[in-house]
Amino acid sequence: MRYDRCSALVGAVGLVAWLVLALPVGAVEYRLRVVSIPESAYASFLRPGESRDGASGPGLDRLEATLDRGEFPSGPVLFDRRVQPVRESLAQAYGGARILPTVKPGGAGPIVFDEMIWEGKPGEHSVWILLPIIRNFQEVYNVALRGTGPLRNFQPYTLPMNNNRVTAMQVPLNFLWAQEERGTIWSNYLAHSLDLSLGIGVVIGVNVNPLFPDQVYLITRHSEQPTTYEAVVGWRERRLDREAPGSSVIIR
Repeated sequence: MRYDRCSALVGAVGLVAWLVLALPVGAVEYRLRVVSIPESAYASFLRPGESRDGASGPGLDRLEATLDRGEFPSGPVLFDRRVQPVRESLAQAYGGARILPTVKPGGAGPIVFDEMIWEGKPGEHSVWILLPIIRNFQEVYNVALRGTGPLRNFQPYTLPMNNNRVTAMQVPLNFLWAQEERGTIWSNYLAHSLDLSLGIGVVIGVNVNPLFPDQVYLITRHSEQPTTYEAVVGWRERRLDREAPGSSVIIR
């Protein structure tokens, strides 16, 4: 009887030790929630002053709460541009870690956020992409991001050529593609210009063809504790493809 009990105890201890060894060392669970909506719907939540770069406030808080509670209507949501992890070779070009997330698509129920859940190591970063399918709403106009702190509004700026850093930047898409193939986009450009102090940043690949949509790259820096990152991407129709009847003057 004593031998059987000892054998059972040793077996249980061995199982626990195996489970501990099987767990990723230092892994932390992270979540990324992303939704794309027309800029007009996005702007309807903003209060005065909240359209400034880096601004937060009650309007953005209400937008976040509406999305989190599943009270945002699905009608205006642009479901054709789902968030997804980039392929491994592209993650390497952006200096990112290999990610194998659990995916929860938005829209199946009241929650319209797409949600990615994964385990990663603190200090690393992960790279995500939005690839629109439908041509409508070609331009990213505003982005609201939350990593640490409240949801904040950001206006994408062009790639800084000095020592400044921005949380949301726009880069010509063909330039991004060229640097991705060389594997230098992160080391030569983004690492010195993208501000990840909030734990999340965004790079807008501006399509050189104004009739086609931009591409969105979200970068999440893995914090020391479990973190839920959020991104609300506001899209509008690109103004440069609208001409006055019978005239070559571009309406802006």
